Amino acid sequence: MLLISGYHGALHAAELPVRIQYPTQVNDVILTGIDGDSVVFRPKGRDRGGRAYLKLDDLLQQGVVLNFLFQQSYYDAVAALDAGRTREALPVLKREVAPFLDYMSLSEIPGNMLPTVLSYLEALRAAKQWTAATDVATRIPVAIAPALTLDQLRSLSLELLAADEIPALSRLQRHLLSARHLSQDHLEVYLRLANDWREAGEYVRAYELYRKVQIHEGPNQIQARLWVAYCSFYLGHDLVPQVFLDELPEMDVNTAGYSLRELIKARLAIRKGAFAAAMRSAAEGKTYAVTTDPWYPELLYTVAVLYGEMALHEASIAAHREVSILFSETPWAIQSLKALEITTPEVSTL
Repeated sequence: MLLISGYHGALHAAELPVRIQYPTQVNDVILTGIDGDSVVFRPKGRDRGGRAYLKLDDLLQQGVVLNFLFQQSYYDAVAALDAGRTREALPVLKREVAPFLDYMSLSEIPGNMLPTVLSYLEALRAAKQWTAATDVATRIPVAIAPALTLDQLRSLSLELLAADEIPALSRLQRHLLSARHLSQDHLEVYLRLANDWREAGEYVRAYELYRKVQIHEGPNQIQARLWVAYCSFYLGHDLVPQVFLDELPEMDVNTAGYSLRELIKARLAIRKGAFAAAMRSAAEGKTYAVTTDPWYPELLYTVAVLYGEMALHEASIAAHREVSILFSETPWAIQSLKALEITTPEVSTL
């Protein structure tokens, strides 16, 4: 390791003992800070002012592993966590992990930093300490985090909604939205979380994430644009749904998402009172959809509604019954049952 005499004022936090493992050698040193694009170390023992400035990119290219050195109390806390004694483990984990949060830009380097932070995050989630969990989660640099780590942030988001921790959830959502230079693996997780929000009726959060995905070229771009238009419709936007539909490339009946596009077109036409045009789109969508498409229950429900608008009452009743029987766990089944109670009151006694 190259030592440079003197200290040049690196931006630093706590000093942490760390083992730098190169492919051919190992050095135990003290991490003292980060200075621009360099990681700053000093030798173990008494601080005599010498510093080594190692480029972060060089460390990555050289296959370096950074393993931070802990006292036995940390490993005892991990054992307590594994045994389900979360509250016993939390104070020790907090003490050990807190200094790492100022060094999270180094989490891209292989080693035990990120796993340690994630263990602490797991403990906070188990203890339902939502504010502290969000504090930790929002310090994780999304763009350089593995997709599996991002999936943990997705799970935390859903837990925050279930716990009605809306301010914390909004902070985490902003953190996710602020990330740049996302990989396709990252975008896959964003898309899954957006789908979670849409299915929960959280259309604003879904809309924000779908928009984040759709600006990136790739296999999810068209699907994300369709869902942007869909969420925009349910948010009551006048122009945005049609704008995103117009931006889609040419689609034929074999294009993934074709039937979703037709559902959105049908919904927009219904809003305008253009029921004949809506039926053409809905029927077209139903023809080329498959029952496993997540939008299929709504598509069938829409067809049922349009049959009713066109005074085709028997067809409407049959379609509503199909929704209520085949997709009984969906919100559309509830809507169809309500419609059937009005048109066929005996349904309520079944």
